[in-house]
Amino acid sequence: MKMENRMDELRGMFLDMCPEMISRIRDMVADPATPAPTKAQLIGMVLERGMGKAEMPIRVSTDKDAIDRAEADLMMIAQEIQTEDEGEEG
Repeated sequence: MKMENRMDELRGMFLDMCPEMISRIRDMVADPATPAPTKAQLIGMVLERGMGKAEMPIRVSTDKDAIDRAEADLMMIAQEIQTEDEGEEG
């Protein structure tokens, strides 16, 4: 059996199980014995899957000077690590 067919079969099985799983999650959230952190995690998982994860803005700098400074900082860190490694070997 091709992998795609197997994945479609598994996806179908999981979709068939969804109503029961949602019901169980609802019961766990409503149960006073369920710890609050567990409830928050369950609610978060359901919201992420139902609504999608929140968009995260990404800031990209095209400031050449800032990029050059960052590269210089990384080179300095790499040299420090290399110096430490050489000191440990000797």
